[in-house]
Amino acid sequence: MPQAVDNAAFVTSDPRDVQGWMGLLRAELAVLEAGDGLDQILRGVSGAVDRLLGEHAGMAEELLSVYEQLGIVFEVTRKLSTVQRESEVIDLFLDSLRRSFAGRVVFALCPGPHGFRVSRGGGFSSTGWIESLAERVQHRGTVLVESVDVDTSMGRIVEVMVGPVFAGHKAVLAIVLARGPDVAAFHVSDMLLLESLTTFCGDLIRSHRLVEELREMSITVVRSLVNAVDQKDAYTSGHSQRVGYYATLLGRRLRQSDAELQMLQWSALLHDVGKIGIRDEVLKKEGKLTPEEFEHIKEHPVRSHSVVREVPQLAEALDGVLYHHERYDGKGYPDGLAGQEIPLQARIIQIADIFDALTSDRSYRPAFDWRRALAILDSEAGKSVDPELRRVFDEMMRELLDEDEEAWKRLVRHADTCAPVPGEPGTEAGDTVR
Repeated sequence: MPQAVDNAAFVTSDPRDVQGWMGLLRAELAVLEAGDGLDQILRGVSGAVDRLLGEHAGMAEELLSVYEQLGIVFEVTRKLSTVQRESEVIDLFLDSLRRSFAGRVVFALCPGPHGFRVSRGGGFSSTGWIESLAERVQHRGTVLVESVDVDTSMGRIVEVMVGPVFAGHKAVLAIVLARGPDVAAFHVSDMLLLESLTTFCGDLIRSHRLVEELREMSITVVRSLVNAVDQKDAYTSGHSQRVGYYATLLGRRLRQSDAELQMLQWSALLHDVGKIGIRDEVLKKEGKLTPEEFEHIKEHPVRSHSVVREVPQLAEALDGVLYHHERYDGKGYPDGLAGQEIPLQARIIQIADIFDALTSDRSYRPAFDWRRALAILDSEAGKSVDPELRRVFDEMMRELLDEDEEAWKRLVRHADTCAPVPGEPGTEAGDTVR
């Protein structure tokens, strides 16, 4: 009589082993034909089915974890185009983790001069034990899960999972997930998920920092070149730097995006670079220009445009460079644009340009104080400058300066480290355009 089959001998760890399972079923059928009890056979088949279900359950959990990782990575990648700052990168990852680990407390720990501090904790208060854990995981360099039993501002915590975030070789923060006693324990798949996301987060932060370093280096180089151009005339030294500062202030007031502000700053810094081709005797002349001299100096926006357009990355800065001497009434140059035909970037720079020219000493007149400069801009509203932008600029400057007599000196000092010019009193604004 055939013996009862040890079905474990036929089953491999791979549930797709069809030959193994067929062998098991044939052996069980042989036992049945030999007259062994049906109960014994059913117990054997039941055991095999249990093992099969166990294998599939493990695979399902692993596949679910992988799917979850891909889902978070896809969500983060999809939203990256809207991220402008390092802090927004961190917030994006924390929000994604909060959705994936529902019921857990998710926050970040950022290193500072006196150790780690809780950041973006969603109400979680800083505590010494969690900061100590973050220091350990930073030195370890990998995700750590540890059992605890502490009462916090967010309730009782019984387990934490901490993952360090490195931008290159530098630890920039630690991401912490904490659970209470009523929430399922962390699994290996959770650790793998956090490790993948902290690596991704660190790479993005490093990329943002590299871009920012390159941007700062580029601005420093451009400022040096622009200062060299400005110093052709001692009276206009630092002019482009200050115009860039005032224009950026106005752009922020108008709620321009970071990308728009960056191009506005580039455009304002480079708006007069074409003056390098203007004859010194014209650029530095004291008193009123002759018609021929005025026509010569009017060439500088086109010259500036010709220089800047050679850099493809500055294509969006060209409007301000070329059109900052257009007038709202259509009597400006080089193309005689009027009103809203003049690009917004150019209208912003024009106001900043005029304001700095009015508040600076020039070869043909001394500087006006800032209140007199704002009054002259007011008289030019609808003529040389956009009346609405003039109103916003006036409001902004008075808020910055009215309450403190020393504020103007501080503002100018800061601007120094960061067109049509109305003439002397009693003359038309366009008579002494430089």
